[in-house]
Amino acid sequence: MLLQQFVFNSFGVNGFVLGGDSGEAILIDPSAGREAERKALADYIETKGLKVRHLLNTHLHLDHVLGNAFVARTYGVQPEAHEEDAFLLDLQEEQSGMFGLPMEEASPALGNYLAEGDIVEVPGIRLQVIHVAGHSPGGIAFYCENPGEVNGQKDVPPLLFPGDILFAGSRGRSDLFGGDEDALVKGIKEKLLVLPEDTIVFPGHGPSTTIGDERRWY
Repeated sequence: MLLQQFVFNSFGVNGFVLGGDSGEAILIDPSAGREAERKALADYIETKGLKVRHLLNTHLHLDHVLGNAFVARTYGVQPEAHEEDAFLLDLQEEQSGMFGLPMEEASPALGNYLAEGDIVEVPGIRLQVIHVAGHSPGGIAFYCENPGEVNGQKDVPPLLFPGDILFAGSRGRSDLFGGDEDALVKGIKEKLLVLPEDTIVFPGHGPSTTIGDERRWY
């Protein structure tokens, strides 16, 4: 597997490109809001000869969807996220004013709903959907239990892409559009912290961490 992380827009969103054995790719939160960011993303995909098959959003707050229109238009894929977050796409202008984020082009509607237990895969990559409400009603994490070889490194432990559900040493805020602190903490404890302790966590913002490191805060 190829794994490339980008940091997008003024909110520092971590976006990811996952390339499988056959050259098919999955994008997670590719929120490229500026022309230079869109070019960097496209150049990487072209250089690696990847074919984008899935555009996944961990949730639909504006800072995570700024690249959706570009990716959909360029690669012919529609965004996929949890149905309970779909209402946030109707609030993109309101979020733009609230967050002070310029929105050049609104995200298109979801092309597919993802729910707890769903599997998203291309040859060599298998992601399991884990629904954890609280930061947003439809927040989801993507769990890769057996990544195998990643960027040439063999026997890599499981990978988790939790968006803004879980950060290194903290968790997402719960005071936005349908947030729920109790649900967030409960979901983190019951669904994420039960994963293997060596699981590498790639949050939606900030540095990576591990499940083992985050258990100590709960």
